[in-house]
Amino acid sequence: MEEGYEDSISEEDISGLVDRANKAESDNIKLNQAINTMAGESKDGNFLHHQLDTDTLLQNLKHFYAGDYEGYNDEGDKAWLKQTDTDLITFNDFGVSSIMEVISKYIDKNTILSYYQEERIYQIIGDLGDELILFILCNYEKLGMDTYFKKTKFKLIIVTTTHMIENAYRRAIDGKTLKEINQSRVVGQFGEINNASPVRVRKERFIDKIMR
Repeated sequence: MEEGYEDSISEEDISGLVDRANKAESDNIKLNQAINTMAGESKDGNFLHHQLDTDTLLQNLKHFYAGDYEGYNDEGDKAWLKQTDTDLITFNDFGVSSIMEVISKYIDKNTILSYYQEERIYQIIGDLGDELILFILCNYEKLGMDTYFKKTKFKLIIVTTTHMIENAYRRAIDGKTLKEINQSRVVGQFGEINNASPVRVRKERFIDKIMR
């Protein structure tokens, strides 16, 4: 043995020390696994929320139909404000709820988690655009579009609506979002573990010294 080490160290002592080192390494690996799992779950949760969020998109469309505008409330916080100029209120309450009833069936989590080919998305958006045009044209007055200015926004409403719905469907091209979510879950559950952990390094150095 190397000078400075006592020859009185028995094989039993060495075995005990190695067992303790192995146990410490095992505990360290379990701790790393727990940390990786918690971090993965947190990351996965944020990822899921971002990918599957449709509320913001739907609310933006609803405010657009109602003629609301962004401003600041009495507390100084940024918020959607009600329009006071009636000519700028595109749809009345009935009009907003009627359009949203249709739109909400196209913008939801089931859409985003589906599997679509790009050609099929074009077909769906085209069909929806045709039906929206017909519905609004047949119900101008009842929906609240009772002035010339409001009617000039007709094309803008159709284009904006179909483009925003297309954005939701594009998340589902070839099952893109579903694949990303599954991949995120796998990484979160089986995060990489650092094989060269401090405990393992110390154990290897210790064994190396006593076996010289």
